[in-house]
Amino acid sequence: MLHLVKTSPYSHQALWQCLHYADQNSVVVLISDAVLAGVAGSEWASQLVTESRSVYVLRNDARARGLHKRIDSAIEMIDMDKLVALSVEHTTQMTW
Repeated sequence: MLHLVKTSPYSHQALWQCLHYADQNSVVVLISDAVLAGVAGSEWASQLVTESRSVYVLRNDARARGLHKRIDSAIEMIDMDKLVALSVEHTTQMTW
């Protein structure tokens, strides 16, 4: 399942809910203000990265917030083309 998280984990509970309900083989993409969760060393980055979960950050959103150089190395930054490919690959999706 593809999970798109768009709100900051510091002002909303969407990411917490996503991680609570998503199975370990899910794909999580952080977009908009949710890219804050991908900052290396943050409490959220360590919760996001598991051996079986794929986590991505939309590069343009990280760059727009000045965070593109601070994203955890275990989280892949992707462009819009990759996001579209993930959307096509995963017919079951949830936006948080």
